[in-house]
Amino acid sequence: MNRRIPAPNGTVFLVPLRDGGYATGVLARATGEGHALGYFFGPRVSKASDVDMAKLVPENALLIGKFGDLELLRKNWPLVDALKDWTPSDWPMLPMARIDEAAGRAWLSTYDDSFNCVKETEIDIDTASRYPYDRMMGAGAVEIRLTNLIRSAEESQG
Repeated sequence: MNRRIPAPNGTVFLVPLRDGGYATGVLARATGEGHALGYFFGPRVSKASDVDMAKLVPENALLIGKFGDLELLRKNWPLVDALKDWTPSDWPMLPMARIDEAAGRAWLSTYDDSFNCVKETEIDIDTASRYPYDRMMGAGAVEIRLTNLIRSAEESQG
């Protein structure tokens, strides 16, 4: 069953935070079958016009990860605009790490743009911490994770 792409790649959207306001996301990939890759940013904004589009560059992302696109399709995560001159190679499907803490092992997985794992290599656990975590996040997990990351950033700024 092929659903539909929630928005074109390079679309900027808002993610509701659990304690008010929004984080900002950039849709980097979407399969049309529920899988998406997003780059997510702070600071907290209160509306779409507060988003500083110039600061939405991959190296500024607070969180990068795979997520389910249902809230985008339902329009519960409002669309803002498209990034100008969006280029997929600038917003890559990064290698992602999985850790089995009980076994003390970790793996680095490489995906193609269709979310197919094309390579997996065992790595040490310390190295794994430098990569995005390999998981498919539901909308609630994205909202909670971003709420915590942005709150922590706000508290550290005083």
